[in-house]
Amino acid sequence: MKLLVTSDLHLVRAWRVTVLEALTQWVREASPEALVVAGDIAVAAEADTVLRELRRIFPHGPIIIALGNHDFWGGALAGCRTLGATIERFWQVPAERYNVTLLDKENFYSDELVFVGGYGHYDLGFAAPGLRYEGKMVTREHYLRGRPPIETPLRWRDFDWMPGVSDVLKIAHAQVEAVQSKILATGPHHIFLVLHTPPFEELLGVPDASMLDPEDPPIRAFFRAYLGNRAMGEMLRLYSEQIAGAVCGHTHRAAGPVDLGGFPGFNVGSDYGAPRGFIVDTKEPTIGISSITELVI
Repeated sequence: MKLLVTSDLHLVRAWRVTVLEALTQWVREASPEALVVAGDIAVAAEADTVLRELRRIFPHGPIIIALGNHDFWGGALAGCRTLGATIERFWQVPAERYNVTLLDKENFYSDELVFVGGYGHYDLGFAAPGLRYEGKMVTREHYLRGRPPIETPLRWRDFDWMPGVSDVLKIAHAQVEAVQSKILATGPHHIFLVLHTPPFEELLGVPDASMLDPEDPPIRAFFRAYLGNRAMGEMLRLYSEQIAGAVCGHTHRAAGPVDLGGFPGFNVGSDYGAPRGFIVDTKEPTIGISSITELVI
């Protein structure tokens, strides 16, 4: 199967036309057999609109989606207390209407592979150790509030817009358990993993934490904690022989494709209004790095 893989489309009005035009071009030129999106499609209230647009652009064949953190934005304002409630309230009905598979709810089975995945969340496992700003040490409490210990307009906005996000570690743990359960349900089949948040440091697409000066770090170093789910990667190592390939997004920084210990992985690296796409050929049970080709706009 020839997959068109992308992520972080962020189909808000400011650049929706630009992004959809790029997606339309990729579909026309590459003739993919399936469309895979690794999260951050739109805010929750726009679910029906954007899924309808994706189906318009790709009228035939599977559309396979893992949701991202922005896709849950607005759930809390609508009275949703959990990520699951947000999916049921906003995403489930339009997904059924436009025949879109939400990996957060179910696996997708093809003749060659089983597609497994979901959002992923962040478990603070990629936080840079020992950060200090103006003499103030960054503590666990700062990370659990999404704000560094100094006055700055920068903050992790999920804490304002996502339901239940104050319990960061509980959500992250539940996401790991959910993906593991879906892997176990596949039996002996090879799987293609689609996550929004990176499960491995190699897929963050940012400089190694060891390169930072913890006594004088840039303010953005604080937000490294929210880039991925290290526990997810540790769990996935248990199934490395079964994983044919993996894709993620979230950081808006491209990474890979790289060998993750027997299977290739890559971070799409789309940015706001600047989408990136890849063709992945899944004809072989194990996808090689050479099977992943970047598309150009």
